[in-house]
Amino acid sequence: MYTYEDIRKLVEEIRMVNRAKLILIKMRGMTEGEAHRYIVRSAMDACVKKRAVAADIIAYHEKYEEKRGKATHAARDSYRP
Repeated sequence: MYTYEDIRKLVEEIRMVNRAKLILIKMRGMTEGEAHRYIVRSAMDACVKKRAVAADIIAYHEKYEEKRGKATHAARDSYRP
């Protein structure tokens, strides 16, 4: 029998993996199946859980977006006619 905590962790993992898949679909042009296989294969190759791979993808994307946002703002703010 699953406890509430087990189910909560499972749902959290599913959400995290789905978010990582969405990032791969948008940023790398993968299909959902390709994104899922990428996460599963990366997890198996590194001997970690899918959750860890998904967390890495999300963290990398957030870091990328942060840098991209700063560069965009810097370029926009530096223009003064």
